[in-house]
Order: sequence, then C-alpha cells, then structure tokens
Amino acid sequence: MLCKKITALLICLALSAGLCSCASTGDRLYIAVIVKSVNSDFFGSLKKGVETAATEYNVDITFEGPENEEDYITQNTLIETAVQNGADAILLSAINYEKSAAAVNEAAKNGVKIIAIDSTVNSPAISLFIGTDNKEAGRTAARAATAGFSEMTEIHIGLLNYFESTENGMQREEGFLEYVNSLSNARIAASVNVNSNIESATAGAVKMLRENPEINVLVGFNEWMSLGVGYAIEQLGLSERVKGVGFDANPISVGMLETGEMDALLVQNPFAIGYLGVQKAAELIDSKLTENDPIYTSVTEVTVENLFDADIQKIIFSFS
Repeated sequence: MLCKKITALLICLALSAGLCSCASTGDRLYIAVIVKSVNSDFFGSLKKGVETAATEYNVDITFEGPENEEDYITQNTLIETAVQNGADAILLSAINYEKSAAAVNEAAKNGVKIIAIDSTVNSPAISLFIGTDNKEAGRTAARAATAGFSEMTEIHIGLLNYFESTENGMQREEGFLEYVNSLSNARIAASVNVNSNIESATAGAVKMLRENPEINVLVGFNEWMSLGVGYAIEQLGLSERVKGVGFDANPISVGMLETGEMDALLVQNPFAIGYLGVQKAAELIDSKLTENDPIYTSVTEVTVENLFDADIQKIIFSFS
C-alpha cells in the first residue's frame, strides 16, 4: 500500500514538473518571421540574424516563406496561421505591397504587432520598417552603373527587376531612374520584370540583350536578377562590352566579379535586418519601443578592386 502511495506521489510530482515546464514556455514571446522565400543566400543570412537575436532575447520564433517570391497568396496564409498560432509579433518581408495589406490589417486587429523587414506593405498597421534604404540603394546602383564612362559615351542601360508589386524592387528602380535621368548621356534602353529565380532572370536578360544590342550596362535588382545578369553576359560572351551591376552576394555572384561577368554588387546586411527585427519586435511587444522611424541597414558597393579588402571580406563571408 505504501509503495502505491509513493508511486502515486511520484507521478503527481512528474505531472507538476511537466505543467511548470509548459507554463514557462508559454510565457516566452513568440515571433513569426515570414519572408518572401527561404531559398536564397540573402534570406539564409537573415535567418541567422533572427536566430542569434532569438537566443539573446529568449523568444520563440518560426521562420517561413513560400517556395517562390511571387506567391503572395501563400504568404498571406502564413500570416493568418501565425495569428491562429498565437504570435505576439510578425516580422514580414512582403511580396506584394498592396495584396498583403488586408492580411496584415486583420492580424493587427487580433493584437499582433507587425514589423516590416526588407520590404514593406501598404498598411497603417506596420509599426516599424527595418532594412535597406531602397531608394538610396537604387541611386547607389545607378552611380555604380554609370561610373567609368566618359561624358561623350552614350550609356544604354537594361534593367532586370523582379515581381513588379514588391515594394523594395519598386523603390530601387525609382531611385535608379532618378539618378540616370539627371545624366545627359544615359538612358534606359529596355526594362523587364521577371519571376524571381535564376532561370527566369537569365532568360529575361538574354532576351533583352539580344533584342537591344546597344545595351552596354545591365542591372539586376536582387540576388536572382544579379545571377541572371551574370549568366546572360557569360552565355553571350559580352563581358568585355557589357557592364554588369547587381544586388546581394553569394559565392556565384562573387565569383563573377573575379571572372568579369559582374562589375559591381550592392551588398546589403541581411543578418542585421534579421537581428534588429527580433530585437525591435521584443521591445514593441513589451512596450519598450519608443520610436518608429525606419531603421536603415548598410549597403556596400563591392567591386573586383576592393573585393579582397579585409572589411569587404567580412561583409561578404562573415555569415555564410
């Protein structure tokens, strides 16, 4: 009889310990990170920043995104699921500036805090933006694209951009055009939006170059577009005549700097975007966030001339 009582007591103690553990986990903040896709080096580095901050700030996270960077419908479903799962905050890199607004507004009505990272959405429910100053980054890309030409040389530019309703792509192109339109010897020869993957970007770039043989500068506005620019220049044997400029860095695009298919890469800081996103979300949930001005992270122009500088090597490889 005594043995049964001891056994029963041990079971009760075990159950109590389990309940305490669950209660402790439930007290942790839950931040859902929803990005455009999970299949790029850019978002891979962003995830590492998220995970580092989640450990430091003792919060639970999920990190999800659609299979491709055009699928805003799945992204909206992920927002709804995060709300259902009790997210305290959502970090969102929005695919569609307009068509994710309703999902974001509904999440906010349910008490979820929303921070836009990398690319925002047209909603008053966004508490803060963290990411690249995309309009200024577009101007920087334009300066890189037109540098090195004499005033007597006509600069004919091809633009390769991704999903036309994604806010950061629109901002980069706007800044780029503002700068180019201030020059007397530069013009946009052709511009196209393609699906955000290597195959579509390469095909779009090859087609543009073949249809517009006067192009002597080709520009891509994200990681996949940059690879498309480099591969198209390589396939058509145009590295001596066409200047390649792009955004973001991965081992392939960095290699293209060395072999000449790319001339400049505008490298963002996705690790910082992810880290700051979690940090500011935790502050927002705890009512410790006192400002809502955009937080802009760095962009660095990388060329073959500075590629092997110690500071540049840290930027390119520190989170790979």
